Order: sequence, then structure tokens, then C-alpha cells
Amino acid sequence: MLKQTLAIALCALLLTGCASMADRLRGSLEPPAERGYAILSLTGKSANPDSAMLGLNIANASGRIVAADSASLLTDTVFGELGKSMAEGKLLLFTLEPGQYRVEQVWANWLEDGAWGVSRKMRSFRLAAPFEVKRGEAVYLGNVNVEMSFLPEAQLRNETERDLAHIRRIWKIKDVSGIQLRPLGQTRP
Repeated sequence: MLKQTLAIALCALLLTGCASMADRLRGSLEPPAERGYAILSLTGKSANPDSAMLGLNIANASGRIVAADSASLLTDTVFGELGKSMAEGKLLLFTLEPGQYRVEQVWANWLEDGAWGVSRKMRSFRLAAPFEVKRGEAVYLGNVNVEMSFLPEAQLRNETERDLAHIRRIWKIKDVSGIQLRPLGQTRP
């Protein structure tokens, strides 16, 4: 009975988080006046996802951290198209002034089973992946994925299809055609 109550409470919490972003955006990805949006997903894989947390920092052109967010692999999920696979993590939305920025670093902490028991692991990865935000624009920056294993690593990936599906389904944005697609780490033609 207690497990069932906890499961229901967890589901309600998850739905509240999803609904709040949809409520906040009210069907539009038009940034506030004199600002722009940066969108990226932060996902990861861990043998113990119940204990895994991720986070990232965004720095401005002078190197000062101006934005940060985190994701729990226990409670956060990025949903793709209906019936397709989802990812443990979070789709992030940052409201920024126009300018040059970097996804400076990503960090992870998780529990790992070892020969001598369970230990807490923490890693930080410097990415320094540059991007630009323009006034009145929503830009999709791709995916930062962290593998939490014996040899942890962070990768920049393009998950446009999955992440735009999340924006349509969960954030309730019907028209995603205005989102500029500039995934981190990919050169422009």
C-alpha cells in the first residue's frame, strides 16, 4: 500500500513539472522582450539512475556563469514521439539576453556498486561549447549526454527529432518551425 501511494505521488509530481512548463509557455516559444531562448536536453545513463543527478552551467562571453540547471534521472524524462523511446533527463529552457555564450561544464554524481560496497562518484566535464542567442529567437542546441560508468564521459549529440517531439507533446507548443536548429559541436555548412 505504501509503495502504491509513493508511486501515485511520484507520478503527480512528474505531471506537475511537465504541466508547469506548458503553463509557463502558454503555447508559445516567443521569448520575453529583449531576450532569447536557448533549449537543450540534458540526459544520462547510470547503473543506479535512482541516485543520479546531472547539471550544467552556461557562461557568458566574459566567462561568468549566468545560468545553470539540473536533472534527476529518477524524476526527469525527455519524451519523444508517442511510442518511441524516451531518455532519462530533462529538456531545459534558458531565457538569456542576446549575445555569445558557452555551455561551460556539465557535472554528474551517482552511486556506484563496487567490490567494497557502494560509493558516491562525482565528475565534472568542461565542454566550453559556444553558441549564440539572438533577440526574439528560440534556438535548439542539441543534447548533452553523460554516461556514468567505470569510464564516465560527456557527449554532445543532436536529438532534434526527440526533443522537438517533447516540445510539441509536453510543452504544448503546436508550431515548432520557428525554432532555430544549431546543435552544439556541429559545424555549419
